Amino acid sequence: MSGDDCRQVLGQLQTFLDGECAGDLEVLVQAHLHDCAPCLDRADFERHLRDLVASRCRASAPEGLLERVLARLASVRA
Repeated sequence: MSGDDCRQVLGQLQTFLDGECAGDLEVLVQAHLHDCAPCLDRADFERHLRDLVASRCRASAPEGLLERVLARLASVRA
């Protein structure tokens, strides 16, 4: 693996972890992670961090935040 390959994959890592990659890109990222232990370690760390934040922060969001965010999204879309 070249450093450029790793930079490209890590640049797309959040999109990949969100499940928002186009099919070809998803296959390329998966193949790279299969062959590159440092990038796989980074992906595993990011997944763990996301899980930790999700499990710790849901109950702590200020009251009404979700409604304000959804309202703002709706106004931006309109």
